[in-house]
Amino acid sequence: MEKYIVKVRSYLREECIEYGTGIMIGRNLVLTPRHVTCGERHTVWVGGKEEESCVVNENNVAVVLEIGNSDDSYCIADIFSDDEVLDEESRWSVSGFITSQQCEHHVRGTGIIISPVKDEEWDYHLAAITAGIADNYQGLSGSPVFCDHRIVGILQMQAYNSSGALGVRMSSVEMFQDLLAKENFKPNAYHMLLKEACVQYTRSQIDKNVKSKKYIADIFVEEGDYKENLRYFADPMLFLKKAIRDAKMLDFKNVNFYLGKQGKQEIDFSDLTENFSVTELEPLHSCLGDRVSDGISLLAELDKYFYSDTSSLEESYDLRQNSLNNSVKYYLSDIKDNIDFIEKKYILLTKDAGQGKTNFVCDFTANFLMRKGYCALYFNAYDFRENPIALLKQKLSLDGVYSFSYGNKILRREWNRTKKPLVVIIDGLNENSLVKNFGQCIRDFLEECQAYPYIKVIMTTRNEFLKERFEVIEEGTYSRAYKHIDMWQRSDDFKGRIFRGYLNFFGITIRENTLTNRFYDALTSDVLLLRFFCEANEGKKQIYVYDVYKYDVFRQYLNLKSQEYQKDQPVLNPQDSLYTLLDKISEYMIRKKTFFNVPSGIFNKSEQELLYQMLDNEVIFKDEQILKTGMLMKNTIVISFTFDEFRDFCITNYILTHLAEQDAFLSFWDQMNEENLTIREGVQKYIFYLARTESQEDLLPIIEALPEYENLYWLYIWGLEDRHFTAHDKEAWRMQLVANGPHAEKVVHDLLGKYDCEFFGKINIRLLFEALDVLAEKIDLYDAFIKRMFGVYREKKGAYNNPRPESVWPFNRMIQRIAEDVNDDAWNVRHSEWYRLSIYLLELENRGALDLWCKLYEVSPEVAVRILEEMNRHQSSLILGNVKEILQHLEKFRKGEPWDQRIERLAQENSFCRDIPGGRELFSKLLFD
Repeated sequence: MEKYIVKVRSYLREECIEYGTGIMIGRNLVLTPRHVTCGERHTVWVGGKEEESCVVNENNVAVVLEIGNSDDSYCIADIFSDDEVLDEESRWSVSGFITSQQCEHHVRGTGIIISPVKDEEWDYHLAAITAGIADNYQGLSGSPVFCDHRIVGILQMQAYNSSGALGVRMSSVEMFQDLLAKENFKPNAYHMLLKEACVQYTRSQIDKNVKSKKYIADIFVEEGDYKENLRYFADPMLFLKKAIRDAKMLDFKNVNFYLGKQGKQEIDFSDLTENFSVTELEPLHSCLGDRVSDGISLLAELDKYFYSDTSSLEESYDLRQNSLNNSVKYYLSDIKDNIDFIEKKYILLTKDAGQGKTNFVCDFTANFLMRKGYCALYFNAYDFRENPIALLKQKLSLDGVYSFSYGNKILRREWNRTKKPLVVIIDGLNENSLVKNFGQCIRDFLEECQAYPYIKVIMTTRNEFLKERFEVIEEGTYSRAYKHIDMWQRSDDFKGRIFRGYLNFFGITIRENTLTNRFYDALTSDVLLLRFFCEANEGKKQIYVYDVYKYDVFRQYLNLKSQEYQKDQPVLNPQDSLYTLLDKISEYMIRKKTFFNVPSGIFNKSEQELLYQMLDNEVIFKDEQILKTGMLMKNTIVISFTFDEFRDFCITNYILTHLAEQDAFLSFWDQMNEENLTIREGVQKYIFYLARTESQEDLLPIIEALPEYENLYWLYIWGLEDRHFTAHDKEAWRMQLVANGPHAEKVVHDLLGKYDCEFFGKINIRLLFEALDVLAEKIDLYDAFIKRMFGVYREKKGAYNNPRPESVWPFNRMIQRIAEDVNDDAWNVRHSEWYRLSIYLLELENRGALDLWCKLYEVSPEVAVRILEEMNRHQSSLILGNVKEILQHLEKFRKGEPWDQRIERLAQENSFCRDIPGGRELFSKLLFD
């Protein structure tokens, strides 16, 4: 028997007139029924001794006795609960002391039935006694009644039922909870154990994704409003309060002024309360939704009024500037969007392959649901062998420890009390190939979940599989409770943070100043490619990243993974098995002319084991399809490459290995182009790349002989590393520039990024200067070229949408970009060639460029003087004139620095207008007047 259960006696004079059972609820405090203390004095047996006690607290049901001494060996009951479901299925037990000898006694039974009539002392019958039956239960009064490891009440009295059988009655904790301290309570045992089990299971599932690097916590970036939307979905009570608070904070004073003038109802949320009960959730949610929608409609009417002809010009201007030129309508729209998620029960998130769905839901689960104590179960969809409801019920019954019926009652009551759901996450629906017709299976699962209001479900799948496999999900009877979110938003902030996060996680540092927009855009627009790059370069320091050389990235990634896949296998060359497998896939695709859905049946056991590991890394994905085999239709597993460019890389490797003979190669090449196969663009690109890098002797002559080589050259030359360029390339580029040819814009764009002339030793920005020097001999050609490549771009004031600039890099934007970093001396040193370019373009934006040179001279005089000294020896009078203009501008703003003498000397040495009498004075007058 528990040590906190003690004997209680009550005396009249020296005679014991009542005896019962008590429960230690404090070091010297005992709880017992009120009727047990009917005498003049009371004692409690503690540690084999009868100790005097007195009543210190009471209500109509029970009293609290205080005793003078208490044995430390007696524990204090801390498992009282008013949080149990008590009904005919409740299994209960009682432990206490019976008869006048107060002998230890135990009773068990099933059924705790609420009394049909109200009584001041008791409220439940204990039904169906199955053990410990007695003719007289006197003495058990005050005994704790246990149900599911909790004390749910105390025995109060015995009574005969309608059948003449002797039974017992109980006072539930609710009837005497005012006599207990906070420390005496514990929450419902099932709910507590369920939360622990959910945390343990969910953490183990998330850990799987951590190990496979599908979830990298350090690089999670919150995208758009998706996480905020799911917060409203997961906790309706809390976030409806937030929505009301947000709505009440908006300022509608100016808007309401104009609404009043039009006789319209004002927008006002001040009467809505943030302190509401669970029963008020639905009506208040509906009310807020209607009021927000009405507010949005009223603002739209004001917009319409503003654009109508009914108002004066002055009134229209005032309305636009003071009332409608604000963000209040957008805030209202955000509130409306968010509260829409409160009533939703099922959410489907979709995104393209490898773009962060798992990272998103893992982060939401770990850093919101679990961290905030919500009940959540996370499943990886590939684990399901049947309808998910079976596994869910198994988890909710704690693997059979409890009946699902009992768990359902507890969770339903918890939902009715708090409106906090059990959130089920099913990640990667497309990854399940074990359950036939999994889309219909998920729909059936959601239909069953309709019977359980406390269950909410978040699912993810890839966009490309939504229509083909899971469109049926959107056709359920639950459509009003369902919402599909295409997670397409990707802000600049998201790109920057995820890029830095991946580099930090994989321990990669980039050589300062080699990070180009081309490289950055390629990786941040495709998170899967970013992950490939980072895994292939893990731990590398000071790497150059002027561009993404995808062929090399894929090859490095494969070599790395081949070691990982075969780390426990005693093989001479781990790469052999992987490349053989990829060749087999490529051969099948080429032979069948289908570049997706390769049936798993063509692979042997060892190959399937390799494929399974590739699935974990998202290199490939699997699907279930019905394919025709002979004369029969057969359900089979198919695999495809996640990344089209990686597929084209593998096929290119196969072609150049197994179709290496010139005739075979050209036959395939012609067929690929004539039939315009899906792989055409990717294979052409990689073949061109390899011809220019690794197979110049064998492949390049074949490619150069093709009639389309010129077109291939200008399509794919841009992804080549500097070491692979030749003198022929340099001349071809120079000719494009001098002729202002059709590919000149691409050449200029590429050269602008090659300002680091030490790293780009063969082709760099100086090629652009060489072309400009040639063009400068004919002013009309020079003028046409610089305007086409660097023409100034002015946005039209008041226009909501401006067209894209026609030039490659408008000179005024170039000046703005350089001005952002001109205060950094080290940056100025690295980008000195951009300053040199500004001399060539001076006439396009004279004032802005001169101001920029003044700032450069102030911050980095050594850089400014070096460039001006070099350009002061130029052969072109046009360029010398630009240099002279800069020099004389710097002379005007000199500050007595030692460098000023160098500037003055350069101005004197400049030969522009020197042969004209008084040329220097004339030039100065023209410049400054």
